Amino acid sequence: MILFVSGEYPPDIGGLGDYTARLRLALEQHGWLTDVVTRRHVRHWDIRALLWLLRNAPRTGVVHIQYQAAAFDLLGDICLLPTLLHRIRPSVHCITTFHDVRIPYLFPRAGRLRRAAVNLLARTSDAVIAADSRDLRQLGGPSPRHIHVPIGSNVPCAPPADHVRGAFRANLGLTPDDLAVAFFGTLNASKGIDLLLSAFEAVQAQQPQARLLLLGGEVGASDATDRRAAAQVQARLAALGSAVIGTGWLPPERLSAYLLAADVALLPYADGASARRGSLLACAAHGLPLVTTQPTGVEVAPYVSAVRQDPVELAEAVIAAWRDSSHLRAASTALADSVSWPGIAAQHIQIYERLLYSRR
Repeated sequence: MILFVSGEYPPDIGGLGDYTARLRLALEQHGWLTDVVTRRHVRHWDIRALLWLLRNAPRTGVVHIQYQAAAFDLLGDICLLPTLLHRIRPSVHCITTFHDVRIPYLFPRAGRLRRAAVNLLARTSDAVIAADSRDLRQLGGPSPRHIHVPIGSNVPCAPPADHVRGAFRANLGLTPDDLAVAFFGTLNASKGIDLLLSAFEAVQAQQPQARLLLLGGEVGASDATDRRAAAQVQARLAALGSAVIGTGWLPPERLSAYLLAADVALLPYADGASARRGSLLACAAHGLPLVTTQPTGVEVAPYVSAVRQDPVELAEAVIAAWRDSSHLRAASTALADSVSWPGIAAQHIQIYERLLYSRR
């Protein structure tokens, strides 16, 4: 039994929950039994959740934490779970996947304790998984216990059966010659929303008929900074008027249709492009040329057009990718093929089997 502990999970909006659901499906297709503990079981990710987990954890098997500070309410209680499980359930192995290495808030003036909480979680987990090799180094790797496993696209390239790209674009008011720039994700400050809008304005200066497809829910289920970032850009979005096509949350097949309607994906991450960005991988799965920002993780660098965090440079890269897209489209397809869910599940199974069939 693999018990996942995930700070968010569908129907919550957020990449962490989508990832966990896709991983569970891929593992179960390999014959592995899984279950998940989510917010609906524990309500708040404080000490009460920790006590609930200790009471209800399996006596054998694997507990697999899907860690992202914001998804656990920026509290650090979950960081104690491996230590306590090893004492109370000595036959249970505890693994943590770090979807980022942001520190929790804990409490006012926590200071160094915030980083110490993350380090404790990494140090006491039987295995540490991350998609970005830079995160693994920050968590104490490399080592046999620190394992790089990619994440995959949470949005399969599977539009409705009657989808016709040209007709779909026409319904959006797009002609075959209009440039459609896609941004996928919540309006989080880490996604570079202000830079996105500045870059799109620079695109419009050269291509007045360009449209920005703003795809996905404005805010996720966990991170309060999404709401602040969304509120701060509302005036700029309103000023762009009909040049922005905002969809809000969409079911996967509808989202797939919108991604296929775009010409270029513009993803100006504040911390640069990395392999832990599910939105980037979703755009890759749809063959979109990927224009993004530096610094770029080694896992994705060969597959993207990455420039400095400058709106004019981003605009120039978008237009160049639109005018000659064949190379970047092939690169996106190659990136998507390298992070398939069957392969990701197989890597997880190797980790589980190594822990389950070896002595602690």
